[in-house]
Amino acid sequence: MNLNYSIMKRIEYIKHGSPDVLQVKNFELPNPSENEIQIQTSFAGINFADIMSRMGLYPGCPKPPHPIGAEASGVINKVGKHVKDFKVGDAVMTFVFFNGYSSHINIDANLAMKLPEHFSLSDGGAFPLVYMTAYMMMFDLGNLQKDEIFFIQGAGGGVGTAAIQLAKSVGAKIIGTSSKWKHEKLYDMGVDLCIDYYNENVRKKIMDFTNGYGVDLIVDPVGGKQWSESYKTLAPMGKLIVYGNQNLVTGQTRSIRALIKEFFNMPKIKPFEMIGANKSVMGYHLGKLKGAEHKVKKAMGKLLKMTQKDSTIKPVIDSIFPFEDASKAHQHIQDKKNFGKVLLDFTKL
Repeated sequence: MNLNYSIMKRIEYIKHGSPDVLQVKNFELPNPSENEIQIQTSFAGINFADIMSRMGLYPGCPKPPHPIGAEASGVINKVGKHVKDFKVGDAVMTFVFFNGYSSHINIDANLAMKLPEHFSLSDGGAFPLVYMTAYMMMFDLGNLQKDEIFFIQGAGGGVGTAAIQLAKSVGAKIIGTSSKWKHEKLYDMGVDLCIDYYNENVRKKIMDFTNGYGVDLIVDPVGGKQWSESYKTLAPMGKLIVYGNQNLVTGQTRSIRALIKEFFNMPKIKPFEMIGANKSVMGYHLGKLKGAEHKVKKAMGKLLKMTQKDSTIKPVIDSIFPFEDASKAHQHIQDKKNFGKVLLDFTKL
């Protein structure tokens, strides 16, 4: 078999720890297999899951040293012999499993999507993971409807800004938490109520705003104490969807104290009590949908149709860092300085 190796660049975490464990490494990549495509990466999206992987906090993250990253955009430069839907030169965006911060990537063709006509390659690098996460939580699990009240914990991040756009497209009312400096931007996006989670009583503000009703759907990546408060905020038939645990990230490296504290703060919600309360709690993890790929593919088709009908469904990009500055990009997010997505640029390799 002709491997046709060439030297390429990628970011790896050489051990679990602070952002400076991210280092540029050379690597060799073979030709794509018969059902794969190879892309020359333009932009790689950074997600909070990447930060947790780097710190050794993400469930199932590979042991170091290992490449990192979950989504990317680029142009196809090689195609496997059984691939029919793509050709060399196509611009695509794609899911990648722990390998997105790479100058060249071999991926299963089923994980790739042609870049929408009104998207730039930077848009494509910011789209797949956060929009799919938001879409499946909101519509496949949450069944969000017009005029329902939707509460987004962490509304100023990648998933949060994606969820705002999707919620606006179906006519839901939106409540979001964030740092105070993000509120003006969130109101400009169409959020109906912004709450400063550092300095305000979130549940009281919500109950006052809804005249004691509560909210119909909540997406919450924060953690135990906040999940408990979110559950209490649900209206009858309300749904809480949890999809991360940001409380575990309290510093630059993994904290045993934070792990223990989070364990004891986990809400103890019993199924029998949920019956009487008419409330539900669900979990979502895109990376753990093995065996249900058909559901992801179906959801992606519907999501792409939404982007074609509504041009406002487009990533909010905070900043773009050269790929060599991946550690600075991670620090930027951990310092809560971003509004929307942060990307790594591979176009100047």
